[in-house]
Amino acid sequence: MPSVHWAQNQYVLSMRGTTRRLYDFEFMYVIAGEMRVHFSNEPDPTTYNAGDLLFLQSADYHRIEITSAPGAQLLGIHFDFYDELDIGNDLGVIVDEQAVHDDHFCFLPVNGQGEAIFARRYTSIPQEIVRWMDVIKDEFMSARPEFETVCRGLMLLIITALMRHQEKIVRVALPAYDKALHELTEELHQNMHMQWSNSAMAHRLNLSEDHFIRLFKETFGTTPYQYLQRIRHHEAIKYLRESDLKIEYIGALVGYKDLHQFSHVFKKWQGVSPRMYRRMCNIL
Repeated sequence: MPSVHWAQNQYVLSMRGTTRRLYDFEFMYVIAGEMRVHFSNEPDPTTYNAGDLLFLQSADYHRIEITSAPGAQLLGIHFDFYDELDIGNDLGVIVDEQAVHDDHFCFLPVNGQGEAIFARRYTSIPQEIVRWMDVIKDEFMSARPEFETVCRGLMLLIITALMRHQEKIVRVALPAYDKALHELTEELHQNMHMQWSNSAMAHRLNLSEDHFIRLFKETFGTTPYQYLQRIRHHEAIKYLRESDLKIEYIGALVGYKDLHQFSHVFKKWQGVSPRMYRRMCNIL
């Protein structure tokens, strides 16, 4: 059962923000204004306008920039999926990079292929989701008897509604490119060691790079770069857990040029180095 760690309305003035990570997850709905989120593994920021929902993952480096003047009105909820994080105050969800607690990072649910089931950006979400978020905020702030139970139940409704919303986005992909896009993702899975680029993938579908990225994101709820990073990460986790292969060799198998690059990217996703992750798995 999910647990809520913090829920509140915020009015944030225009600002550039600082890079940070979270131990838990966050839904952030833009009521009014505009913000840009800079993710460390994406070359360009993602823009969120009024009506958009941001999903922030645990251990994901990001920087939030409020670009509208004089600011933006937001509704945010910090939570985990498996009731696994016990914190003393709301600041406990933000990682202090000088004293990182690797065992505090919360687990993200994945599908049967080991892929994340939530996108970073949702547009035109059903208004019932916004209403449920607002009730969670009221319950959390009031701390009435059994408010935790109410919040858990509403979080389950929100998570289920977002999963259905995501499926709807996938179903409306242009039929002319649906088969080609799925064939491309199969090739990414089979040949993740190759140095794929957006331009090369777009060329395979005879599309412009911008059109290809937009179509891919509408179909799979994530950018091509994110998608490739995720399948590489989950395959690396499998090798680290289930094999005795050298870490440098595992990095090469999943598409990284050297050990430094592999360790750097893996730590951004998982919060710990590949070597530390393997050691933790062996302890468990």
